[in-house]
Amino acid sequence: MNDYIKRILILITFGLHAQDNNIDLKFNHQALLVNNLQETGDFYLNVLGFDEIFVGAGQNPPKRWLKNSEGKEIHLISQNTLIQKQPKGIHMAYSVKNINSFIKHLNKHKVKYSNWAGETGTIQLRADGVNQIWIRDPAGYWIEINEANYDNSKP
Repeated sequence: MNDYIKRILILITFGLHAQDNNIDLKFNHQALLVNNLQETGDFYLNVLGFDEIFVGAGQNPPKRWLKNSEGKEIHLISQNTLIQKQPKGIHMAYSVKNINSFIKHLNKHKVKYSNWAGETGTIQLRADGVNQIWIRDPAGYWIEINEANYDNSKP
């Protein structure tokens, strides 16, 4: 095989490999199994400020779809059996502009918060200087609320 053909084959191989690495994966939604569809859906609406959206799937089992201010979706799926509570390490995280204002909002809705260690009513300062708290939704899923990267225009 002459050098010209070898070079073309090498370039094609590198080109194909580069295309494989350009996946451009984007977050679509997270699905959660919940025991009480109404209570958990209302929590995401009223406490976390999500909007209800059209359920683009069948209703067997019953579902509620919601999206946050960025358009990121949570799909709640009704499940009658008891759901085991997740460890805190398995959680969702959302950023707010001002954690103290958000805590006032939580207090208004009688939602308890804690630090990672579980100390109720305590804000945690992470090693990177970011304030964070932890809450649980009615189904028992952990949610971290922090002030990190609230302004996505900054690196």
